[in-house]
Amino acid sequence: MLNAYSVDNLAITQSQGHDDWGEPLPELVINIRGYVEWKTRLVRNLAGEEVTSTIKISISKRRLDALLARPLSHEDRINSINGAAIDRAILAIHQPKAFSMPHYEVYLA
Repeated sequence: MLNAYSVDNLAITQSQGHDDWGEPLPELVINIRGYVEWKTRLVRNLAGEEVTSTIKISISKRRLDALLARPLSHEDRINSINGAAIDRAILAIHQPKAFSMPHYEVYLA
């Protein structure tokens, strides 16, 4: 059912980690469709602090994990939504219980 609502084009920068000297490795950009909600809400970040998120994105877990070849992480970034260039960090990643269509709920700064 989520696929019917996936009308927004997203560009996700996949973090490749760091080399031996701590420098970031070249990043890979993944294009995928998702559903974007522009709504302000409070979420908890990795440090456990409550922070304000203005964007919630719902993305198919199976499709994104196949494109990334791994699960989505907080080190990845969202580069653009529907062609508008934004560079947002991922504050929180939730995986709600959905047996027929597992998906990520990603909250951005």
